[in-house]
Amino acid sequence: MVSLIPIYSIPFWKSEYPEFQEKKDLFLDTIKNYKETNKSIQKSNIYGYHSPKTLHESCNLAPLFEYICQIGFKAFSDLDFIDCDIAITSAWLNINNNRQCMNYEHVHSSVLSGTFYLKVPKESGKIVFKNPTINAMWDGFYFSDEKNQFTAERVCIEPLEGDIFLFPSYLPHSVETNNHDEERISISFNLTAIPKRRESE
Repeated sequence: MVSLIPIYSIPFWKSEYPEFQEKKDLFLDTIKNYKETNKSIQKSNIYGYHSPKTLHESCNLAPLFEYICQIGFKAFSDLDFIDCDIAITSAWLNINNNRQCMNYEHVHSSVLSGTFYLKVPKESGKIVFKNPTINAMWDGFYFSDEKNQFTAERVCIEPLEGDIFLFPSYLPHSVETNNHDEERISISFNLTAIPKRRESE
């Protein structure tokens, strides 16, 4: 008897912000005002707008980030972490507004990272997650027509407005170019875990 036993796995969480339709216009107005007072910086973005990493300080976005923290606690539980508090260490606005805009492959320096999708016209750039467990020089790629969790080099996901994705910060990811010149607006963020003090300490 031979058993298939996956020994490694990459977690990924997806949710929908429950008050999206009610809060969408407020969020759009908030990020419009934020953009007007904060110049774009260069990070993983090729063209487009990338804000400073202080968006989580906005009072109007507090309900969104509170919900994101709830997802983070669920992720901590799934990962079997010790008893921890959670903190959003940074959040920033991404606007890709033409066919040249994209985000090259990168990772984040935190515990968990994620993205909330505020405006996603049809045929906007997909987010691409690279499989960090596979060596691209592996000969086995030539023998797999239908890629699966063991043979896929990457996964491309087309987000919808209101979606929230959460993943380990070590996971390499990028964003494809749009097939249009409309705005694709998202908010990215990093979460960290803070161990709670034990009574004996």
